[in-house]
Amino acid sequence: EVRDTHSGSVSNKADAVAGTPPPSSKKGFGHYLSYSAPTVQAFVGSYIAPLVPRFRAAESKSATVEEKSEESPVKQVEATINKEPTAAEEKAKKLLPQREKIIARVSVHNRTRALVQGLRRASDVRVYINRVEDLSYHLLEFPETAGVAVKEKAIPCLLRLKQANDPSLRAAVREALALVGYHSPVKGRGIRILSIDGGGLRGLLALQTLHKLEALTGKPIYKLFDYICGVSTGAILGFMLGVFQIPLNECDDLYKKLGSDVFKQNVIVGTVKMGWSHAFYDSEAWENILKEKMGSHLLVETSRNPECPKVAAVSTLVNRGSPLKAFVFRNYNLLPGIRSHYLGGCQHQLWQAIRATSAAPGYFQEFTLGNDLHQDGGLLINNPTALAVHESKCLWPNTPLECVVSLGTGRFETPGRNSVAYTSLKNKINNVISSATDTEEVHAMLDAFLPPNTYFRFNPYMSDDIAMDENRQEKLNMLQAEGDRYLERNEEKLKKVARILNREKSSVQRMTEWAKLRADMYNSASFYSSKF
Repeated sequence: EVRDTHSGSVSNKADAVAGTPPPSSKKGFGHYLSYSAPTVQAFVGSYIAPLVPRFRAAESKSATVEEKSEESPVKQVEATINKEPTAAEEKAKKLLPQREKIIARVSVHNRTRALVQGLRRASDVRVYINRVEDLSYHLLEFPETAGVAVKEKAIPCLLRLKQANDPSLRAAVREALALVGYHSPVKGRGIRILSIDGGGLRGLLALQTLHKLEALTGKPIYKLFDYICGVSTGAILGFMLGVFQIPLNECDDLYKKLGSDVFKQNVIVGTVKMGWSHAFYDSEAWENILKEKMGSHLLVETSRNPECPKVAAVSTLVNRGSPLKAFVFRNYNLLPGIRSHYLGGCQHQLWQAIRATSAAPGYFQEFTLGNDLHQDGGLLINNPTALAVHESKCLWPNTPLECVVSLGTGRFETPGRNSVAYTSLKNKINNVISSATDTEEVHAMLDAFLPPNTYFRFNPYMSDDIAMDENRQEKLNMLQAEGDRYLERNEEKLKKVARILNREKSSVQRMTEWAKLRADMYNSASFYSSKF
């Protein structure tokens, strides 16, 4: 069992927030095992040998081999010495990496068990907070140990601590529960999902629809939905509304200002940039804006706020072979044993998620994060509604869908192939991006398969093809006018959505959820999975 003091836990947590993934600069026990220095191996071997009988057996076998070689004839000994390296050394070299991996895994798992056991005994609230945060930090550094934590009954311990009066302790517990994959019940009678397409500054159309929903329901967006998912500009809106919970009126101004700051570059400068970096706009300036607006908080830290819904931003991994793969930046984990169809993680910073999902080819450079290369999620999934439904069913597998709202950023029927619009390089790139995925194909599929009166798509036709980086005021005014006319025609549909989103839970549902929480607080059997 590896013991550690808790004195440095708060500063370690701060380091984890400020740095780029991996989330901490602290050198954990597993870090030292990655070095092949003989002194470290000798120390680790002597430390761990009593825990792993297999190692003692292997050592006794090697000792027996050495004794036999001493009894053998002199010629045989000389022949053995002349071999460089000897057979025993070759075998030892082959087994060493495997042994180091086993030692590292055993020590990390022992550390997990010790951290969970520490949650059961503490002297005061401050110690409890430190221990919960230590567990969170450990789960961030070693995500594969979540299964061990659940087996050690971490969830009942955390749920009991969550009943405390101290708000700091409750916030720390919420983060730890998100990391092990335990989530509170949904807000309404079923799962409520908001999905927002990509499309640059055309995201103003989505904002108009959200304004109408807020006006009709009398509630802010983050209180209406359990899961908010977006691609590129949709992810920016999702984070503004779900994570930062900025009022919609302020969102309008902030969104337009963001667009003018990012898309204000001189055409000549942009053309030169296209030549050497394949990006028209200044990617570094975009990164600096995101860091300034969002800080260095990790995605999973948003779970500390009890009002924050589950949020996701979708990017495309372009360096993992063909076909391209979607990556989901999440502010949650799933229970061990429940696997999403999509790659993803919650250990990254908020600004990194937005930078990755908005790296549209031709507009911004691709974004390197660890060993992966990210580009705009719209390359693969520009309408993330189906992905959002899948992720939500992984989060709440026994809860039905109640309302799925999918917001597009405008449709435009492109002219024929002989049009002048196809002569410009920028228009060609824009055309490739917009047609890489057909958002209405996803809509047609979901409309056919989801239960009736559950799925609602809002995506107005546009009379003109508005580019992703459009920032001329007259074009934006025209866009908003068309959005207003579309919403007037679809007023009944909006009212229907508002009625569903305003429905309260039944008393039976509330009682059932209370009974489940009590069961979860004192029994962890329901969290076990055959995949552990």
